[in-house]
Amino acid sequence: MKSIILFFITIIIIFEVPAQDYVKYADPWMGVIGKGNCVLGPQLPFGSVNPSPDTPEGRTDGYNINEKIRGFSQLHLTGAGGPGKYGQFLISPQIGLNVLKEGHDSNKAEEEAYINYYKVRLTDYNILCEFSPSENAVLYNFNFPKSDSSFVLIDLAHTIPGDITHRGKGINRGGYAEQGAVTIDITGRKIIGWGSYWGGWSAEPFKVHFVLEFNKPFHTYGTCKDGVVNFERRDEMVETKAQRIGAFVGFNTDDGELIQAKIAVSFKSIANASVFLTREIPGWNMDWVKKEAAEKWNNRLGRIDLKGVEGEKMKMFYSSLYQAMRMPRNRTKDNPHWESELPYWDDHNCIWDTWKTVFPLHTLINEQVVRDNVLAFIDRYKHNGQVYDAFLAGNDRVYQWTEVELPYYFHNQGGDNVDNVIADAFIKKVKGIDWQKAYEVVKFQAEKMRTNAYLINDRGWIPFRTYEYAFDGSRTMEFAYNDFCVAQMAKGLNKKADYKRYLNRSKKWVALWNDTLKSFGYQGFINPKNQNGNWLKYTPTEDFIVNSPGKFDRSFYEGSSWVYSYNVPHEMEKLINLMGGEDKYVERLQFAMKNNLIEMENEPSFLIPYSFIYAGRPDLTAYWVKDNCKKYSPEGFPGDEDSGAMGSWYVFANLGLFPVAGQDIYLISGPLCPSVTLTRENGKKLIIEAENISDENIYVQSATLNNQPLNRAWLRHAEIENGATLKFVMGSTPSDWARNDPPR
Repeated sequence: MKSIILFFITIIIIFEVPAQDYVKYADPWMGVIGKGNCVLGPQLPFGSVNPSPDTPEGRTDGYNINEKIRGFSQLHLTGAGGPGKYGQFLISPQIGLNVLKEGHDSNKAEEEAYINYYKVRLTDYNILCEFSPSENAVLYNFNFPKSDSSFVLIDLAHTIPGDITHRGKGINRGGYAEQGAVTIDITGRKIIGWGSYWGGWSAEPFKVHFVLEFNKPFHTYGTCKDGVVNFERRDEMVETKAQRIGAFVGFNTDDGELIQAKIAVSFKSIANASVFLTREIPGWNMDWVKKEAAEKWNNRLGRIDLKGVEGEKMKMFYSSLYQAMRMPRNRTKDNPHWESELPYWDDHNCIWDTWKTVFPLHTLINEQVVRDNVLAFIDRYKHNGQVYDAFLAGNDRVYQWTEVELPYYFHNQGGDNVDNVIADAFIKKVKGIDWQKAYEVVKFQAEKMRTNAYLINDRGWIPFRTYEYAFDGSRTMEFAYNDFCVAQMAKGLNKKADYKRYLNRSKKWVALWNDTLKSFGYQGFINPKNQNGNWLKYTPTEDFIVNSPGKFDRSFYEGSSWVYSYNVPHEMEKLINLMGGEDKYVERLQFAMKNNLIEMENEPSFLIPYSFIYAGRPDLTAYWVKDNCKKYSPEGFPGDEDSGAMGSWYVFANLGLFPVAGQDIYLISGPLCPSVTLTRENGKKLIIEAENISDENIYVQSATLNNQPLNRAWLRHAEIENGATLKFVMGSTPSDWARNDPPR
């Protein structure tokens, strides 16, 4: 009897105290209305499909709020720059059949977007459209008006790089279907098909399959090819490169009649797509699909619980956290290339963007995501022989906009930053990884992928024009930190010779430090240099040398020497001394921040405002972190959101902690909210509280860690991995807190 009473008490408590609804705070319009290139449409956490409206003249997310809606495609990359990717498979509901690309377009009204659901009325046809996704499938509701010409078309040719962003020339226009086929199954009320596509980021062809099922029999059907309609034809095939094919079904509808369609997408096979469809969306209940999606998002978003924040700030925080859990994508058991029991994660675009913030954030709240990605790296190395910076639709590449094979050193956007992700997981003791196998990956990178110019005789720096598309300055700095990260793994695995070698090579970036190079009265910068050791004429605010002989001679990637001269997180003491000591370092960095020489819209600058802490000025870190937060708004981010990179930076800024990824250190800027509870996967809680916090009170006056005084502006991961309580007293003026104990 006692157990029964306790059971009912538990039930009453569950129903009387509902779980927090975090979904209502996450706004998918952030990064769509303003900067960000974020995809508007809903998806599940790390879900494979990301259905969204596509519009003519959209951006890499496929969408422009001021354009007509062309239709709804199932695959997108979020937050990306460049030429874009995906756009398969476009579904277009219509009244009257128009199979031309521009013929899909319709004006819109009643548009609503949530992270688990989307709705819009296509006013040209008076069709109300709704959809909600599972991991690999999407359920669509189309409320048609009364008509004997109600159609649903699937356009197999549509791609974002080919039809939306228009990167490229001629018929290719940056992307196209080079192979493909559709089949209409009348008895099963289905359209089945596949396509092989070229173009966009990681342009090499990829194959993707779909099964599209309808809730009602259709009274007519057919296919189309290059604008020609073939009624009652059941099959169509791409016979020559860039042909446009599709299939359609037609219905006689009463006013408000609901036609439903559900589509599953697989990179492996039509059989896999059929399994996804049956398993993930077994019925036709939109409310059920929406509820399932909301529950999964609430589970993930709720791992960081904010208190004492309302309105706009609450929405910006959870909208940013939402972006951090969209990519990469979990496509385990849908690997198109090999069979494996290991996890398979796709759509890294790119690790150059995500290693500083996204992966360290998941180490804290989604450790399994980090573990599974490292396991996927190991598996990719086993089967592909390399693990590149970008991995899209199952292809290792950064991008290839032409059909001409590019040199291997072009394949990574910056450094070999997979090394940093693996090393960060190692140093923070992420469980479930064979670290000897993980070390094989990073050692290969250190031996084979740093570019010959860097590797020869362990030179440790890259001379100008020793290979095309240089980035000699920025890659020197990135490779140096990659080497440091590998060295830390080697040390932890007792590989003493490797440790000594890679650590020594990580220090050779100083070969590009020109003590005499000046800019705005400050002296000492990273300077491009010839093989013979002569400095090239260079202005530190530029990414090219003076009189650069060609467009492939950029020495710095998404930043100048002003930015990259601060990118030495493994030798901050040396850097500070090179810049003239702590006072001069602070003065110079203050000047750079005030004059926008540090470009916070790009990832190389993410750690720089936190580096004041190394020079004994955590108060200035607090000021500039808060200042950069002003560049975030409910409309968007400072620049491309970059697969969660910007969103994760904003999350860390609000927590008041920032990871030095690849090391076990978090730098403390002070929280921007009164109370936050972060729940790790092990169930342990990190509680951060700020007394007297306000828009003006941004400076830490004092702090405690587990009720003990904390007089340093940094923590080690071990201090919080099993939970901790951090308490801050905040004030409106800088204090002397933590000025005398820099990270070490």
